[in-house]
Amino acid sequence: MILILCDFLLRRSEKIKNIEKHRVLIIFSICLLLLLLLTEFITFSYALTLESSAPVSDKIDLYELRDQTYYFPANYASNDKTIFLPLQRWDLIFTGDHINKTDDTMDRENINYVIPGLFNHLMVYMGKDAKGLAYAIELNIASLEEGGGLSLICLGSDFGIFRHPDTQHIHNKRMMRNRWAMRFIEAAYNQLRTHEDLLFSRLQNDLAISFPYQFEIQHSGQLWDRYIYLIDDGFEGGASCSDYWTTLFEVYAGLCIKNVRMSVQEMVEYIRNSPEGRLAYVPPEVSPFSTPVLVSQLLDMGFQIVPDGPHIDSCDGTEETGLVLPSLIMQSDQLEEINELHLPSPVF
Repeated sequence: MILILCDFLLRRSEKIKNIEKHRVLIIFSICLLLLLLLTEFITFSYALTLESSAPVSDKIDLYELRDQTYYFPANYASNDKTIFLPLQRWDLIFTGDHINKTDDTMDRENINYVIPGLFNHLMVYMGKDAKGLAYAIELNIASLEEGGGLSLICLGSDFGIFRHPDTQHIHNKRMMRNRWAMRFIEAAYNQLRTHEDLLFSRLQNDLAISFPYQFEIQHSGQLWDRYIYLIDDGFEGGASCSDYWTTLFEVYAGLCIKNVRMSVQEMVEYIRNSPEGRLAYVPPEVSPFSTPVLVSQLLDMGFQIVPDGPHIDSCDGTEETGLVLPSLIMQSDQLEEINELHLPSPVF
């Protein structure tokens, strides 16, 4: 309508004998301005519609999610090629954050080196909403000082066609150096599906209370205290991103995932002798020192890592100590690789 009006004004202006040339330019400018204002109004109205959407945790109910395939963009750091893994419910998603350069001052605040392996975080795919947006559940921290809790996050849509309006709940996969997913073997998967009602009930309750994140390492913060304690106490007081899931699957589905814990001896060996472990800084928020210090330096000062109480496997009664790690879960015989989607040409 605005363009038609502009055209009409121009035609009329040509019929006026005494019109000056610069007035024609003014009319063009006015029409262009009106068109831009209309475009901005449409964009603004659309933005208001999106911003009025409630946060994911308030708007999406776990039971509303459908067990539909989501094409997860995956790749390792050593391979720039992105492949798409078709996920189904209960598939495990592993990610590894960017690791800053060792001469970067921000590296002192990076705890990635403290966690061995290419992958330091775990989440579980749960399904899609009615709009085709995919969701996962993770137990993560907002910051070391503020802590964190269990939350339902939006992974976006297949191939990034569209996203959830509440961008704070978007898990930006492209910011992760390493992204991978694995699937439970058939017997383990069927076991989860058999106990899905129990699993959903516990997850729904934990989401409602934002089940707290618990650091698996505890220290008094006092310089005279040389003991650093490991914590593996199930759900008591919270859990980490990894042992939350191993505990959930064991307690509520009878699925025991074995050999996924790093012992104190292995931890000390990693810190002292591996290239990554020697670069691991103590996060400032939990450090008893006012200046940055390496974890290996703590050991040289006489600090000792005290093993946690043994975890007793409810499946066969075996005992195991140490911290549950995503990279060790990936090696479990309960998991298998997911066949990638073969596309005629790369999506991105």
